[in-house]
Parts: sequence; C-alpha cells; structure tokens
Amino acid sequence: MSTILCLDPGTAHTGLAISEEGILVTPLATIFERNIDQLVGKLTSYLAKINPDILVIGVPKHGPLVSFSHLLAKSLEEIYSGEIVLFPEDLSSSLARSKMREAGKTLAKKKRDEHQTAAAIILEDYLDTL
Repeated sequence: MSTILCLDPGTAHTGLAISEEGILVTPLATIFERNIDQLVGKLTSYLAKINPDILVIGVPKHGPLVSFSHLLAKSLEEIYSGEIVLFPEDLSSSLARSKMREAGKTLAKKKRDEHQTAAAIILEDYLDTL
C-alpha cells in the first residue's frame, strides 16, 4: 500500500485526512479557504510535505460541491503528478458531526474538526473498496 491523502472539499472549509499503508486513517487538518486558487496554493504545501501516492477527493452525488470537487481535481492535476481519485460520498459531514457528538466534543472542537473528520470517513470508505 501507499500514502493516501484525502480531501473533503467544501465551499469554505476543506478537510484533510491521511492513511499510510492503508492501515490507519488519521484526520489531518482543515483548510479555511473559499477561493479555489488559494485553496490549491495551500494544498501545495501538504502535497510537498506528505508526497502522497494517491489523492482521494470526496464528491457528493448532488449539489454545488459536485462541480467544485471536479474543478478542484482539475486544478490539482496541474501541480500533482500522482493518481487522483474522485470518490463518491454523501453525508460524510453529517456522520462526522454525529461521531463527534457521541465522543462528547465541545462545540468549538466540533466546528474545528468536522471537515477533517469527514475526510477521514471518506478515506475509510475508499480503503474499504480496495
């Protein structure tokens, strides 16, 4: 297996999660950015530091984030030479909120960690398909 970085794109926040060797998924960070070019710029440092073999981008079935996710993938193709996988996902943020509520996280921690937790859920689902 290899290092996989997963993105849960949003219109204002993008969550990141990582898996090394496909064994353990770890929420990594949340990038607070609305502008796609600036988001790509911020992702560049993560790509350089982590050097993932595969980049998984969560794509919902419906809504404005479908086109945003595809645009993000196209933009990342210009700076990332590894494999990019557009992975179908829905309700990962809702599931993330539910898991954090069950874990007893405070409202501030839930807001901070929601998107990276959603990215971890997407990455776990992706790994389950391998």
